[in-house]
Amino acid sequence: MRFLEITDQAPWDAFQVRQPWNQFPQTWTWGEFRRSFGLDVRRFGLFDEAGALLVASQMEFRPKRFGVGYWFAPRGPVFSPTLPTEGRRAAFTAFLDGLLAARLRRPFFWRFEPPVGLHDPEGLMPMRFRRNVPQNPSSTILLDLAPSADDLLAAMHQKTRYNIRVAAKHGVAVRVATHPDDVTAFLDLMDRTAARDGFVQHPRSYLQDTFAFLRPFGMARIRIAEADGTPLAANMEIVSGTTVTYLYGASGDDARHMMAPYALHWDAIMQAKRDGLRTYDFWGANPPSRSMPAYKASWEGITRFKAGWGGRQVDLVGTWDLPTFLPLYRLAFLKEGWRS
Repeated sequence: MRFLEITDQAPWDAFQVRQPWNQFPQTWTWGEFRRSFGLDVRRFGLFDEAGALLVASQMEFRPKRFGVGYWFAPRGPVFSPTLPTEGRRAAFTAFLDGLLAARLRRPFFWRFEPPVGLHDPEGLMPMRFRRNVPQNPSSTILLDLAPSADDLLAAMHQKTRYNIRVAAKHGVAVRVATHPDDVTAFLDLMDRTAARDGFVQHPRSYLQDTFAFLRPFGMARIRIAEADGTPLAANMEIVSGTTVTYLYGASGDDARHMMAPYALHWDAIMQAKRDGLRTYDFWGANPPSRSMPAYKASWEGITRFKAGWGGRQVDLVGTWDLPTFLPLYRLAFLKEGWRS
């Protein structure tokens, strides 16, 4: 097997698009977006003797104080769909050996979160790794877009079907953003949602930059639900390969009885089907047990909402760190601020 840095976009995109569930943080374009903030972004792969790519990971160096930092593979590494499950650990180990021998800025730890099921295979992460709090959601709900619209409706929770009809009865209309004022409306709704629900969101400038950078590549779109010209709810979706991801969502405080978020998601699902996409990723849900570290009481309501659409729960191995200097790693994580 050979470990190489990948500097050509074409083979990278070809490998990523073959994934049955595409991970947008591992796309070339997302890496270029992150590079626009001044981050060092590199891409590496492990190839078999025939030249086929087995493991690939896009890494970004995140600097911290005092001149140190860490390399992070958001939702990576990604494994070839043709690699047998039982061969993943050996391939991952070989990939790590190549990465550690590469001439890179030396970190005090490496961070990975492979999109591999929690029990598939058990023991993927070597013993020297340490579990950390999830950086990207370690559980989500995926909706298969292959069934007909009628079959999708039939598979939903009855309350979800009912609320879709309620939104239609109230005349909630959904459209894709086409004007700068639409982006402003989305950002305003995000601010209101954060204030109401008490969570910390990305700065407005980051959300605006995300949309502005990815939209020309066909990766980002904002969808707005409104009544009588008043925006009631909005989503930002990310399209990668055959997967569309519901990345950000927001809703106003008024007219909540109109059930605008239900109209919003149903419209997004229908467009994804028309576009020939295969998977609708709700991007984040609680794991199945309250005892699991990633479980959040504040996510109980949104998890019920997402589960109501009839998708399947997917639980991943989560976020894992490989310390290169253990004393410094332990010292760093004495402070909660280093976890973010």
